[in-house]
Amino acid sequence: MKNAGLLLEDGTFFEGSIFGNPAEAYGEVVFTTSMTGYEESITDPSYRGQILVFCYPLVGNYSFASSDLQSRVPQVRGIVVSENTSVSVGAGTGFSDFLRRHGIPALEGVDTRSLVRKVRTHGTMKGIILPSSGRREAESRIGELARMKNAWDENLVGEVSTPRVRGPYGEGRTAIIIDCGMKNNLLRDISSRFRTYVVPYSASYGKIQALEPDCIVVSSGPGDPSHAAMRGTVETLRRLSEDYPVLGVCLGHQLLALSHGAKSFKLKFGHRGTNHPVRMGGRVYITSQNHGFGLEADSIADLPMRITQTSLNDGTVEGLTHENGRIITSQYHPEGGPGPSDTRFMYDLFSAIVEKEGDARR
Repeated sequence: MKNAGLLLEDGTFFEGSIFGNPAEAYGEVVFTTSMTGYEESITDPSYRGQILVFCYPLVGNYSFASSDLQSRVPQVRGIVVSENTSVSVGAGTGFSDFLRRHGIPALEGVDTRSLVRKVRTHGTMKGIILPSSGRREAESRIGELARMKNAWDENLVGEVSTPRVRGPYGEGRTAIIIDCGMKNNLLRDISSRFRTYVVPYSASYGKIQALEPDCIVVSSGPGDPSHAAMRGTVETLRRLSEDYPVLGVCLGHQLLALSHGAKSFKLKFGHRGTNHPVRMGGRVYITSQNHGFGLEADSIADLPMRITQTSLNDGTVEGLTHENGRIITSQYHPEGGPGPSDTRFMYDLFSAIVEKEGDARR
């Protein structure tokens, strides 16, 4: 029985049945095209502040494994699926049980095909999961929903970044990950190549320099790169990129570009999924993506940066290099898992830059 629903800010109401935590949830309504990896998606800090709609109709048909989680707890505010096929196998936790345990409301039985078409046509919008309201009851909440602030106006990075310095992890030359909402996979990948420390997004230049880094990695994360809370980070990155090799991933890609004078804009409905094609030179790579903002290509034209990769879906900027040879970035996630491993070459490129820089300093 459909006794709940999702109300959008334009008054559209999608009926469904509640599962997980039977509570209200407010956020930006976005969708992902991934067919697998819902445990990674739900715990990805880049989804902070959002209600996540799964395009793929069947969700929950394999158990959660702790090794796949991208942070300690779920980061989404709510979930919407067409069919919840939750199972629990072996020592794993079922989809429904996982959401209930962590207090995340979810809807099933929703016409997600219609909902996704709505978002694609009109763009992302505010929404609220109502656990015990029909269409008529929901109408009284439209005005309230319209007055709520946009999720990306909040300091979402501040909610997900580490509060203290962590590490070291791994061995080798020293890498500093500036945590803007880092996925566990990024720490795994970087620490497999470098001796790695993780620092808060607000760490000062001096605090980072005191760790004697050989290179800097700027992680992915949620929200608007031009948010006021990120101004200090942008300034710190400008200074760091003058002294060290830097790799920027997703939000880190955007923040590095802003630190050199580029501008960002909000995408209509964002890029979220594990099947996004990106061109680099004469090749096309399939990538894992999760972001709602992009870079204005025109704002990069007169900067000492060069666009090296572009999206084949909409032509947006997917990668940059700096004329000093020290900076490379990707809008997508080379650490994305599940998903394609096509773009792990970014780590090889970065490692070569770090080695060359290290040899030059000897």
